[in-house]
Amino acid sequence: MFREFGIPARIEKVSNSDRILELRAEYSNKRNCYISVYAFSNQNEGKTDYDSAVLNTLWFDFDENKDVSKTLKDIRKLYDRYCKPLGIIPRIFYTGGRGFQLNIDFPLEGLNVGKHIKRKMLRDYLLHLQSKYSLHTLDKQCINNSVSAMRRMPYTPYLDKKTLEPNGRYCIPISIDDMENLTMEEIEEMSTKKDAFNLDPYEWQPSLDASKDFLFFICDQLGITYTPTNSISYLLNEINDTEDLVLGATNHLALYRLSPRECVLNMIEKCIRKGHSGHTENNVIATELIHAGWSDDNIASTFKFIYDEDGGDYGWYTNNDEAGYQIRNLRAKGINRYSKNRLIELKICKPTCACAPR
Repeated sequence: MFREFGIPARIEKVSNSDRILELRAEYSNKRNCYISVYAFSNQNEGKTDYDSAVLNTLWFDFDENKDVSKTLKDIRKLYDRYCKPLGIIPRIFYTGGRGFQLNIDFPLEGLNVGKHIKRKMLRDYLLHLQSKYSLHTLDKQCINNSVSAMRRMPYTPYLDKKTLEPNGRYCIPISIDDMENLTMEEIEEMSTKKDAFNLDPYEWQPSLDASKDFLFFICDQLGITYTPTNSISYLLNEINDTEDLVLGATNHLALYRLSPRECVLNMIEKCIRKGHSGHTENNVIATELIHAGWSDDNIASTFKFIYDEDGGDYGWYTNNDEAGYQIRNLRAKGINRYSKNRLIELKICKPTCACAPR
């Protein structure tokens, strides 16, 4: 088992923690230091087999060049809407520069998702969470890197990428309490002080609920039937049994799945802030997310975030947090998502918006 160390170019495969610390000490005041998010079990002719990554965490990288406080808003949003309801205790790091890193841990041994879908499903799940929770500063390049992503090493100084001059801040872990209550300026100030390095170490706290949510997502993508009471081992067996079928199935599905458009995601975020959306807006939201491959219940949860009350008789979600008849009817009728021209008429989109026409 090994990880890759980079500056940021990958310069060494490292199989023990002592060597990682040696490399950090050697380079940390000269270059920005990175370590692979995942450990790998195989090489092919000296090259890392990235599909051998051990999936024991979900990693989120939040970056913003102009206003780093937007990244703090996004990690708070992810924590409040995803982590808290599932009882997840994430590991959070301020990078010392443009944002934050957040880990949600699976069991230490990892989820043994088959190589035939591991890279794609990890990427698609992160994109799904980005869309679902309107995480505008989540770094899409890191998402696309999937199992091969590299992360900034904790306790290393942040150096300007062009001049390699330090900015006086370090990549440090921060507590959930600090994340929720400190201002961006206070977190930046904390990262300049050596006593920030003496924070209590995080305990490894794997989340079975996060693990299952990821596996449920994969099952939805592959058309696998499951129940909430299915065990992780059962779900993995069902998923990995698709190896002979998945290439044709996922390629077929991809032809019909469209990423949610930015203007619609912005509208969803505004509706959540207002705590209200109109019937036409609801139709826009539902058709957009249906065509993005979301399950009916996940779409329903978006409406519950907006209204934050019992579903009643409106038909968008039930009091049992399931999809209402409005969503099911739109899917059954095969209603297309709204065209760009129609979104412009509704003042959801602008002519200058770069979103897709359909």
